Amino acid sequence: MNTYIKHSLLMAALTLLSTTAYSAKLEEPNPNPQGIQVVPMDPSRDPDHVETKIIYPKENEMKTSSPVKGQIRVDGFPLGYDSEQPRSNEVWNDPKGQSLHIFIDNQPYFTVNEALLDALDDVEDYFDSTAEFEIPFKLQPGMHIIRAFPCRSYNESIKSDKAFAISTFFYQDKKDTQKIDLTMPYLTFNEPQGEYENTGKNPQPILLDFYLCNCDLSRDGYKVRLTIDNSIVRTLTAWQPYYIYGMKKGMHRVRLELLSPENKLVPGPFNDVTRTIVIK
Repeated sequence: MNTYIKHSLLMAALTLLSTTAYSAKLEEPNPNPQGIQVVPMDPSRDPDHVETKIIYPKENEMKTSSPVKGQIRVDGFPLGYDSEQPRSNEVWNDPKGQSLHIFIDNQPYFTVNEALLDALDDVEDYFDSTAEFEIPFKLQPGMHIIRAFPCRSYNESIKSDKAFAISTFFYQDKKDTQKIDLTMPYLTFNEPQGEYENTGKNPQPILLDFYLCNCDLSRDGYKVRLTIDNSIVRTLTAWQPYYIYGMKKGMHRVRLELLSPENKLVPGPFNDVTRTIVIK
């Protein structure tokens, strides 16, 4: 048997062993001719004193005029400052600093980097930021859901218990247009979003980040399925940031799905989301 055949058989055996060791019931992964890699990263340290509160729209409030305005307060997390952590130099870092990411229904987030009112008592732990915003698109009459959490300047979400806020409100018509059980597990697709300048010999990786509610991830429990460009599939079993390497110039579709322990899509409007990004 020649050396080439021996090598081919050895590689085939190793591939079979590694696939079987993971799980026979997970399809993982598809061939990756594009050279894209998804690498788990250690989460940035989450301060446990950060708390986000939606002041208005108040729960079940009716809004009648457009644009709809709102106000959110963040305790213990200053907006508009650079996070000054090593990750700031590893992925795209917003020159406007730390921000609130605000989601209306299942639309992509918009950001608020400036606070209407700041209060600082000697240490950053007691830094309170109150920010106002306008929803930057027209709403359909009926019920709407607002989600918000603070993010570092490189857009990684703060994942401590009180950092996430959610509320429902109505626009022009107080009727239930969405039947959503917010006590069930759901995810919020945070990053990537928008356009990226990624040129040079060593382009920066793209940050993948999401927020989970009412569940934990594990190999035998809930999971998040990542699909890139309809061909590259990874099953994520830990709630942490990830770096995506090897995305070439052009348009890419990134999809996240929250799966049950039985590997079925968890019902809910936020649990199967696709975002289109552009690499320049």
